[in-house]
Amino acid sequence: MTAPLKKYLVEAIWNWCTDAGLTPYLAVAVDASCAVPEAYVRDGQIVFDISDEAVRGLTFADDGVGFQARFGEDAMQCFAPYPNIVGAFPEEDPSQGIFFGFEKAVNPAPDAPETPAKPSFSRVK
Repeated sequence: MTAPLKKYLVEAIWNWCTDAGLTPYLAVAVDASCAVPEAYVRDGQIVFDISDEAVRGLTFADDGVGFQARFGEDAMQCFAPYPNIVGAFPEEDPSQGIFFGFEKAVNPAPDAPETPAKPSFSRVK
């Protein structure tokens, strides 16, 4: 399987942010294919700080982005499939990032949003 173009674009934004001393963020439209802390999902989306300081074990796999993050006192393994990633951008200036349309999953969860709202840019660590 060839990795999707989105993999390379998301990873490029992460590399650019890291090299420039900026904080890389990832906006995700949440459905059943995502592994995210449900308590932090707002309007069917979640926004993650994916900097080295905020996550451990960050991987850009062929099917999505994975990492471990702490939410309060709890550590969680998170995963966002590439079709669900709607944006990759620096916290300091989101206009310098890249945003994608949500690619509706083949078998979405019954309560998955039809069209996710614009990312709220709320800080989640």
